[in-house]
Amino acid sequence: MAIHESNPPALLGSAAARRDFCLGVLATGLALASHACGGGSAAEPMAGPAPTLPITTTDTKAGLLATPDGTTRDYRNQGSFFLVKDATGIYAITAICTHLGCTVGVPVSGHFLCPCHGSQYDLGGANLVGPAVLPLAHLDVSEATPGGFLIVNPARPVAAAARLS
Repeated sequence: MAIHESNPPALLGSAAARRDFCLGVLATGLALASHACGGGSAAEPMAGPAPTLPITTTDTKAGLLATPDGTTRDYRNQGSFFLVKDATGIYAITAICTHLGCTVGVPVSGHFLCPCHGSQYDLGGANLVGPAVLPLAHLDVSEATPGGFLIVNPARPVAAAARLS
């Protein structure tokens, strides 16, 4: 005659062991989801938190207006933006890709390229190639004092046509 147990053996033992197992499964799932969404590896540079306070640059209005059209100053390390001079004046454009928030590179052949997923933007911020579908944001630019350094306010988006001249 066979002996049967009426209670199945506990697969994970105590409640603490089950809780640790569940937390491990959750952490693994979150890590996989984060990686699948483009977060975190050295090959996919992500932007830090966007600054919210005005940033004083090392450029002046007169100095930047004296440069050729298409001149781009890189302020990604200071505030995640670029200053650009075109035929109508000076503007600031965010360096944060509108797809998943990666930092776009310096312009090459007149285009900003996102290294994460290949989105491309023209110097005015218009989206040229996806997966991003929105343009790069333009930011408020002003002079600290007449003739002084330029100030960019990342907390104040402006129209794409706005220029300091």
